[in-house]
Amino acid sequence: MSEPSRATAREGLAVKYRQVKGDPAAVLFSDDAPFAVMVLDLTPDGEQVRDIYNVTNPDKLPHLD
Repeated sequence: MSEPSRATAREGLAVKYRQVKGDPAAVLFSDDAPFAVMVLDLTPDGEQVRDIYNVTNPDKLPHLD
């Protein structure tokens, strides 16, 4: 079985930019439901990224809109 193309894999996904626990984040939605979130942990001055956190556990995503 072949891997889906990038266009097919992204079909139906929307990206919205939010603050999650005070940090900038990109939230991916599939059919209006949160699918994944990527949170950037910035340095105190906001100039550099210290860490990037990805969450795809559906139990941790329902509160995002």
